Amino acid sequence: KGGGSMGMASAASMSGMRKAQSSISLSAMVASSKQQQGQMQASAKGGPPAGEGTGAKKEAVSRSALDDSNSFKQRLLRGVTTILRSRLLMCIFTYNALAATTTVLLSFQRAELVANRGGGGAAASTEKDTAFLARVNMASSLAVFALQASGAGALLSDYCGRYGTLALMPLVRSCGVAGLAWWHVKGSGRPPNLTLFLVLDEFAKVMNFAVAKPVRESLWRGLSNEARYEAKPIVDTLANRWGGGSAAFVMSFFGAALEFTGWGRVSEVDGSRTVLGFPPVLILCAITAVWWAVVSLDLGNIRRRIDLELKKHQ
Repeated sequence: KGGGSMGMASAASMSGMRKAQSSISLSAMVASSKQQQGQMQASAKGGPPAGEGTGAKKEAVSRSALDDSNSFKQRLLRGVTTILRSRLLMCIFTYNALAATTTVLLSFQRAELVANRGGGGAAASTEKDTAFLARVNMASSLAVFALQASGAGALLSDYCGRYGTLALMPLVRSCGVAGLAWWHVKGSGRPPNLTLFLVLDEFAKVMNFAVAKPVRESLWRGLSNEARYEAKPIVDTLANRWGGGSAAFVMSFFGAALEFTGWGRVSEVDGSRTVLGFPPVLILCAITAVWWAVVSLDLGNIRRRIDLELKKHQ
């Protein structure tokens, strides 16, 4: 009897253990099934799995912050801030803007001379002017290519030096304006000869592209990534637009002021108004060229100090 009762107790104990293991296994299966259902529901809703929500959210936040910092608005703001904080970049901006101003100012005189170079009907005159300017641009482009391909432009810039080349363009433009003023005085107020004007204007254009522009590009050497990749596009684009727009505005404002005040003398040759015996465009261009020369000297001094600092840290 004792052995029978012990066997029955052992059997009951084994049966209880099997039931407990079965219930534990069933609970684990139910929990696993619920977890899988939760993951499937989260995936169907477009969200991250249950255990990966925090990591995915952090990654999404970091990506959003990176996208915001690289947006066009942020890069534009950083570029403008970099320009305003740097005296070198402000000088480069002013240098390019004044170069564009002188070019646009002389383009007014150029257009007038080309329009008055011959008679004929309006359509024929327009076609002739277009063909004439195309030939002039072709000749200057070939001259630029010849100087660059032969290395003559690089030799000239090496001879003048970087800082001398920066002052070369204002000097060339000032000489051109002086030549036009001399013709105006010699011709008793007559407009300059078209050939003389084109020679002076296109010579400045050729020197700009073949000699001065490579030197201007070297001014960005050794600067920060923000200056080279975010501020430089703004300087290259906005300076030209600023210079051209300001030239047109100043010319229009100056002409309106002369008409309103009656100051100056009306030329007997073509009816235009002159100031101190010279056309307003020559006076404005001369002032701009002198300002341009002063800025070029300041720009050269700033870049020289930066080069000395870079040599010290090498």
